[in-house]
Amino acid sequence: MDRTKIIIDTDIGDDIDDALAIAFALESPELEVIGITTVFKNVTARAKLAVNMLEMAGRSDIPVYAGIGKPILNQVDLNEIPNQFSEEKDGHAEGYGTDAIDFIINMVMKSDGDITLVPIGPLTNIAVAILKEPELRNKVKEIVMMGGCFYSHLSEWNIRCDPEAARIVFESGIPIKAVGLDVTVQCVLTKEDVDRLFTKPKRSAAYIRELVGRWQQVTDHYPMMHDPLAICAVFDNTILEFQRDEIVVETQGEFTRGATYNKTALYWRGNAEQSVIQAAKNVDSEAFIKLYMDRVCY
Repeated sequence: MDRTKIIIDTDIGDDIDDALAIAFALESPELEVIGITTVFKNVTARAKLAVNMLEMAGRSDIPVYAGIGKPILNQVDLNEIPNQFSEEKDGHAEGYGTDAIDFIINMVMKSDGDITLVPIGPLTNIAVAILKEPELRNKVKEIVMMGGCFYSHLSEWNIRCDPEAARIVFESGIPIKAVGLDVTVQCVLTKEDVDRLFTKPKRSAAYIRELVGRWQQVTDHYPMMHDPLAICAVFDNTILEFQRDEIVVETQGEFTRGATYNKTALYWRGNAEQSVIQAAKNVDSEAFIKLYMDRVCY
């Protein structure tokens, strides 16, 4: 099997779905994870968390690089500790780099055009890499991302955290598959699913039980599978239905800053077929949850 090479760009440590997505990628034979980069706020803590997760999964061969914590315009606390980070358990982690942008550029530019970027957090790293090396536009195979909301009006978190970066990426000309809240909110683990994750995880998910425990201290719901669904979109053409649409990122609106405005969603299809952006419109949530659980758990 020809495996798709991917770089996962993540804000692991806040919502649990990033860690769930990484475990899913490690258990997907269609994929070759060639690197993980971290983004948004305390990228060092996020990198240490990723290193620890990979070590426990037996995949310390996968390089981890800390990226950019500060959005292009938005102000954030760069020292804020992600809720899943434990100084006692993760603080000792070593072996990660601090130059995620150069890592992304170097890997893509020396490739045969066969690397897919999978950002599952704010798009700062990807945008800055494009600005630093414009030729990325011609070398990246595609971007498969979690972010946005394309068939209803909502400013989704990953886009809202750095709208300027999102606009750069969406206007880059790189082919994009965008998995938004329209579909991800339909994919939620049940108590039985979480119990199975706790009792029968494969090694890739060895750290999940502890991370879920930390996450549950600050939340009151079961995991929504936002980011794992983006991983699925890299290799599966049956679970998600995509529609090619012309998408623009709103950066100026008082109430709509960060919204991914779909110019062609309904009646006036206009330039939709000339767009390089495909937005997920429907999902077979039952099939996806089954696929996920069967891969990550025994």
